[in-house]
Order: sequence, then structure tokens, then C-alpha cells
Amino acid sequence: MRTGAPIARLRRAQGHRHLLTGSAMLVVGAAIQAASGAIFWLIAAKLDTEGDVGAAAKLFQSVLFVTYLGGLGLPVALARYAADRDDDSDATFTWAAIATSIAGAALGLVYVAVLHSSATDVLTDWNTVGGPLLFAVLVVGAALSMIADVRCMTARRWNLVMVRITLVGLARLPLLFLMRDHDHRSLWLFVFAGGPVAVSGFLSAAVAPRLAGGRLRLGPRPVAARAAARYSAVNYLSTLAYQAPYFALPVIVLTYVSSESYASFNVAWGIVAVAFYVPTALGQALLAEGGRDGAHLRSQVRLALVLAVGLMVVGAVAVAVGRDVVTAIYGDGYADAARVLPAMVAAGIPWAITSLLLSEVRILHRHTATVAITLSLTVAIVVPALILVPDDGIDGASVSWFIGNLVAAGVAVVAVRVSRARSAVDPTVDDDPSLAAPGTAADAAEVGITLAEHSA
Repeated sequence: MRTGAPIARLRRAQGHRHLLTGSAMLVVGAAIQAASGAIFWLIAAKLDTEGDVGAAAKLFQSVLFVTYLGGLGLPVALARYAADRDDDSDATFTWAAIATSIAGAALGLVYVAVLHSSATDVLTDWNTVGGPLLFAVLVVGAALSMIADVRCMTARRWNLVMVRITLVGLARLPLLFLMRDHDHRSLWLFVFAGGPVAVSGFLSAAVAPRLAGGRLRLGPRPVAARAAARYSAVNYLSTLAYQAPYFALPVIVLTYVSSESYASFNVAWGIVAVAFYVPTALGQALLAEGGRDGAHLRSQVRLALVLAVGLMVVGAVAVAVGRDVVTAIYGDGYADAARVLPAMVAAGIPWAITSLLLSEVRILHRHTATVAITLSLTVAIVVPALILVPDDGIDGASVSWFIGNLVAAGVAVVAVRVSRARSAVDPTVDDDPSLAAPGTAADAAEVGITLAEHSA
């Protein structure tokens, strides 16, 4: 009998505990973020005109889009290369904060200069210089909130991430009752939506290193600086590909539709985001624990698929039957949201298949299958949207969303079957692994990052 076996099992359990605890807290945090956001826009819809709400929602979505572009792959890289309580981690975090601030500010100003729409007009109508600068500042703050959360995650201070998310959600609500009769009400709605996030980012970036037992520092040069930069670049490209549909589709819509139409799209999109989060969370749980402790990965995938697809079918039926609830809550002005919502939520059924099969190939490091699935998802949504939205508005976006998810699910099924067939032919390829437990908080942070990104 090996005396080391119980100790090894205990260590694996400890690793799983940190991983699952952190991931579970991020799921709760994402739920709080989604709920507070939905309540914010619901109150705004009751207090303000569709035009003002739509213009503010366009700008807020634009901040999320530019933050996504300016991420540079740094959140995941920091989880790997700034996970300790030492000078190297402090310096890596400091330089990451500088890099994401510069990228966010530059991209924010370029975005306002290049995209001429009713959204950016809100900024320049208020102040030709101050409006774009305000937008850039909110982008920087949002980007800093992301990497500051990572620093807290790697220090296993998940509770602080939860506190930040909760305080931001609560702080936004009373602000809605300020500046009610201001000439630039849509601008203020945008500030109320994005301001608390940005403020929390600046504050968190300043104090996060101390909470991790260190401080902001520019030197000495981190030993793994080159490796961290390379890792960041690789993950930046994969993140852009994987998340492009979620950020690109709203920007395509806001470019071509009026603020009133976008207000309806924003309502539908918020409900879709919550619905789609269910299979996403299941996929991340599978990514975190797939195949560990001797469990069979395929059995786990089948169970997760049954659960996710079943929940999404129930959700799609409920939305199709009860879509008039949207107009009952938001008003008749949001009838367009009720019209496009059933198809957009129904797209969650193929998305459940895509997200869980994608988790399987990622666990098994099937890079070709991973790229095929993520690329098909992006192309199948974005290309139809570019064609349909200019003429059909949010109806075109709804069709593109459904078609894209359906195509991606088909590609995912084929890619996984090919992957499994190759594993059957080559017995040296282990396609049902019992994976080693993570040894550092960085593994838990990477799962948490993905969860947080999808809840943005």
C-alpha cells in the first residue's frame, strides 16, 4: 500500500476546492452583475425616453467593445505570470496596468473618431473634446477593473471581487434619479451606467497589489517578462476570435439602427445574455473539472449536454409563450424586443451544444477543433449580420444570431466526431483523461476570468 496516495488525493482535493470555490463565487458575481444591469436598464426605460435609453445603451456597449479590443490578452497572462506575492508579480501587474490603460485610451479615441453614429454624436454634441476623452477614461477604468480582479483572484481574495461587482451594481441605481431634466440626459445615463465600473477599476488597480501582499512597482524587470508578453499575445488572438460575436453584433446593430430601435435590442440582448450564461457556466465548470478524479470526460459531457439543452429548450418555450411580458414590463415602445426575443433565445439551444463540445476539445487540447468551432461561430454570426442588419435592423440581427449559432453547433458536432475518431485510431492519444489538479490559484483565476468576461 502506498502511503503517498492519501496525501496526493488530499492535495488534489485542496486544488479542486480553491478552483471550484473561486469559480462558484464568480458565477454568483456574474449573476449579480447581470441582474443589477437588467434592473438598471429597466428603471431607465421607465424614467426616460427610448431615444435617450438607446443612445446611452449604445455608448455603454461601445465601452464594453473597446475594452474587449484593448484587453491585449493580459487578464489570462496575469493569472499565469503575476500569481505570486513577489516583486516580479507586482512589476508584471504594474506594466500590464500601464499597457491596458494606453491601449484602452488610444482605441477609445479612435473608436469615437471613426464610428460616426447617433451614439458618438451624444459625446461630441456635449463637448467636442471632453466627450471623446470621457469615453476613453471610462474604457480605461473598465479595463483596469478586469486586471485588478485578476490580481485579487490569484491572491484568492475572491470575496473582494464579489464586493466590487456588488457595489458597482448598487451604486448605479440611485444615480438614475439625478439629472432628470438635463439637456444631455442620454450622456448622463451613459455616465451612470459606466461611471461606477470605471471608478471601481481605478480604485481596484491602485489597491489590488497591496491586497495581494505587494505594491505597484516598475522594476526590477520581471524574469518572465518575455514569456508573459508572448503568452498574452497568443491568448489575445484566441480571445478575440472566441468572443467576437458577443461584442461585434451589438456594435454592428448600433451602427445601423436608430437609438429607439437599439433600446429594444438592448432589452432583448440583456435577456439573451442571461439565458446564454447557463450553458456557458456549465461549460466552464466542465473545463475546470472535466476528467479529474478518474471521472470519464465523455460521460460528463453527455450529462452536461442533457442538462444544458434541456434548460435552454424550456427557456425558449417559456420566452415564446410569454414574450408579451416584455411589453407589459417595459411598455409598448419595446414591442420590437418582444418580437425578436424568441428567435434569439432559441439560439441558446445550439449554443448549449457548441459551448459544451468546445469545452471538451479544449480539455483535450484539440487545437484544430477549437479553432474550427470558434472561427465558425464568429464568421457565421458576423458575416450575415453585416449583410442583414443594414436593411432589416434588429430583425436581421436576430436572424444572424440564430443562424450563426446553428452553424457553429453543426461544426462543433462534426469537429468532435473527427477528434474522437482520430483518438480511436491512435491509442496513444488519451481522449478520456484523468487530469491532474491545478497547483496554483492561477488555474482558478483563468476559469474565473472567462466567467467574468461572459458576464460583461
